[in-house]
Amino acid sequence: MSYIGIGSPIPDLTSLPGQTGGEVEVTLDYPSSSACGDASPFLPSEATPAGGVFSASPAGLNLNTSTGEVTPVGSTPQTYTISYTVSGIISQFALTINVAQQSTFSYSSSSFQQIGTATPTLAGGTTLGGSFSAPVGVSINTSTGVIDLAASTIGGPYTITYTTPGPCASASTFTLSITAVSVELIPNNFAMEFDGINQNVNCGTIPSFDDGDISFSLWCKLTTTGAHQYILSSTNTGSVAGINIAMHPNTNLLFERSQDVANTQNSTGYSVPGFSFGSWHHLCGTYSAASGELKAYVNGVLKSTTTDIADARSASTSLKIGGLSNYPTLYASKGDIDEVAIWKRTLQLEDVQRIYNATNDNPGKCANLFTAGLGTDLVLWNRMGD
Repeated sequence: MSYIGIGSPIPDLTSLPGQTGGEVEVTLDYPSSSACGDASPFLPSEATPAGGVFSASPAGLNLNTSTGEVTPVGSTPQTYTISYTVSGIISQFALTINVAQQSTFSYSSSSFQQIGTATPTLAGGTTLGGSFSAPVGVSINTSTGVIDLAASTIGGPYTITYTTPGPCASASTFTLSITAVSVELIPNNFAMEFDGINQNVNCGTIPSFDDGDISFSLWCKLTTTGAHQYILSSTNTGSVAGINIAMHPNTNLLFERSQDVANTQNSTGYSVPGFSFGSWHHLCGTYSAASGELKAYVNGVLKSTTTDIADARSASTSLKIGGLSNYPTLYASKGDIDEVAIWKRTLQLEDVQRIYNATNDNPGKCANLFTAGLGTDLVLWNRMGD
């Protein structure tokens, strides 16, 4: 109440003719200051008073000018200033549309054998720099997605996930299984028969017998007991340096890695039970230079392990099959020998079993050693007639 003079009240006036009323208070707000480019449309959380007009700058935002609804899909990813105007009064809101990230990827197959690696392929447009994950049992590089199949567990299906980085991360999956390694089978129709007197096969010098890791694999059926029979030998003339695989009269297999050229140390070897004359057997021996371990397998089963004490082999003479290397008519083999192979590496149990099972489960066949990873560091494969 206002007064003119003393005791003369008059009403308060908020406006008089020709005067403008108080300013309208305009408010604009959205649920978030950013959205991904693939998000669903959304309305303002507040736009008061009603009846205003919406606009955005710069161009590129899918905006309903009447309702203020924003449609991220199809909008250009960038930061916008959204204006809401009522009676000439403007309220503004900053909104950023972020790029919708793509995470699509795949592997070359949905099933892999347990050997080698598998590398993912990212689809065109997929955001780089994300991370891969996999269930227990799958050995995966979380940065590259490369799967170490040999170190993974047979089974599945396993779900591999790729998740992109950034404010609009997305994730995609790919399902794959890991199966046992299979070898290609090839005909195995012939073997070589040795007379136990002076027959042998000269394979030439095999450098792999001189140092480092070594493995051998062969099939044999010896028919006579008695004196030692050298199945495979690479002993250096005038010394005992080399490798010998022999049969003792007591039907025990001897895997011998002879050592010092000057013969100041005795040969290292050990008998491996499980051999019988008159029957086919698969023999495999391995030597690891790092651990010094000698291992011998008969018919796919590890029969014995020992640790060698030194590695002083000299350059070997020619490898002989069926007799002692430097005295081939002494301790010659009598019987059949087949599929002799030598590697400059240490075969693992699964390798040995693949080779054995290929023939044992498929008579008249053998493993193609150039498949299933068996060809790695293979330096000799004499098929003995095939």
